[in-house]
Amino acid sequence: MLMVILAAVALGAGCWLLLVGLVPPKLTLAQQMARTQSLNRLSQAVIGTTAPTLSARLGTRAAGLLARAGLPSTKVRVQLALLDRDVTPLLAQKVGTACFGLMLPIASLTVLTIAGVSVPVAIPVIAGAVLGGTLFFLPDLALVGEVQKFRAEARMSVRVFLDQAVIALAGGAGIEAALVSAAADGHGRTLALIRQAMVEAQLRREAAWPHLDALGRRLGVRELSELAAACALAGAEGSKIRASIAAKTRSMRRQEAATQLEAAEAATTRLAVPGGLLGMSLVCFLIYAALAAAARQM
Repeated sequence: MLMVILAAVALGAGCWLLLVGLVPPKLTLAQQMARTQSLNRLSQAVIGTTAPTLSARLGTRAAGLLARAGLPSTKVRVQLALLDRDVTPLLAQKVGTACFGLMLPIASLTVLTIAGVSVPVAIPVIAGAVLGGTLFFLPDLALVGEVQKFRAEARMSVRVFLDQAVIALAGGAGIEAALVSAAADGHGRTLALIRQAMVEAQLRREAAWPHLDALGRRLGVRELSELAAACALAGAEGSKIRASIAAKTRSMRRQEAATQLEAAEAATTRLAVPGGLLGMSLVCFLIYAALAAAARQM
């Protein structure tokens, strides 16, 4: 009995650690800055003196085998490039989660065997194969969520960029000068890519619209491509471009408000689920008590 309790505690702790690793808690801005500074100091202190661990080496080797097998897919590689990440950490994470899924049923079988419970060997083997195959694709699902979050933040950055461009155009600046000034005022990866596209257009002595259109298609932000098309159609008339950009910013604000309202309604719906489950549990408990009392009377 004691072994079963210890095995249950160990299994629960392992599942909790896996959950914390996959879904880390959200930190405040001060905590994130303090954590970043501490990590920078630690990396500067141990640079050149640390060797890769055994798990890291095994994960890297397995990732190399998967890469030679053609993994990940082209779509996943595009998503990683969008987030400016390497392929090897993702493949190592996929290998780690798959190995965890494979070993968990085998470890449970070992614990049950020690406790004296007889379980057919085929059950943990099949369960390990299914769980390992399922967890193998879990990092891909997490990557999709991160890409969606990045694109939402990119749309917000583009909207701020357009707001600044409208202000610069209203002040009498030229079209490209207004866009350069608007991109220089902000921070973040999206605005840095916009600045890079503008600088590349200036170095090549070309119009900025094709570069902005290519960047919008690369990031998956259609508003940036629509801006480039509108500016190309408007030509050199600043008043038309300013009106077009102002209309685009109003449209993006309405879309952002609708998206935030939808997210709030979805969160409210999710909050009602625990209360409903709690009410159903209470009803089941009352029904069971009534049925148990009736059975004793019979």
